[in-house]
Amino acid sequence: MLFPNGRSVQKANASAMTPAAVLRGRAKEAAKAPALADVIRGTLLRYSLTCGNPDCRCRRSKRNRHGPYWYVSVSYGKGRQRRYLIPASQVARAKRGIAAYGRLWESLCRISEFNLDLLRIER
Repeated sequence: MLFPNGRSVQKANASAMTPAAVLRGRAKEAAKAPALADVIRGTLLRYSLTCGNPDCRCRRSKRNRHGPYWYVSVSYGKGRQRRYLIPASQVARAKRGIAAYGRLWESLCRISEFNLDLLRIER
């Protein structure tokens, strides 16, 4: 199984595992997961814009564009997307939240593997 970042889940030999060992591994993984209150699903985007004023300095050079403006972009499926404008002072917080989401997703994938192992060995 692959995580969104391309890494794979390391699977142990399910026949050698006991239910107690799997439960301990699952509990350990759940304890390492980031706090849900810190999680942000999305992508951080940086924009510099050209305005509509034909005499503005932003029209003469890309270096003079307005911004940067920071957005967190979230996809809701079927081409629906929402962007949230955030102040530059919140960029570090957004980066931490997005990284926490990635770690949470990886933890959920590992916990799911533990739960599947339990289903296999508790037949």
